Amino acid sequence: MYKVVISYDMQKGKEQECQDYLVNKLAPGLARMGFQFSDVWYTVWGSSPEILGGGEVESLDKAREIFESTAWTRLSAGMDDLADNFKVRVVREADAN
Repeated sequence: MYKVVISYDMQKGKEQECQDYLVNKLAPGLARMGFQFSDVWYTVWGSSPEILGGGEVESLDKAREIFESTAWTRLSAGMDDLADNFKVRVVREADAN
């Protein structure tokens, strides 16, 4: 399994619009492609990204299929005017055994 981590900082004055886009466009679009958020964190203070969300995909190939797709390019472009420091990272989950 691979963990996908999406992080960003909402632009000042666009917080509600940014969250609306995440809930109504980005998350449903990703779900249609096979990725669902399992958690979303909001940073209250500190230097971490303001929003940090994540979920799992079964393989690196699946992550590439989703995050190198034209559909993802269109979806993520919707965040351009709403968020700064928008990043997607894919990491292999540590083996629990």
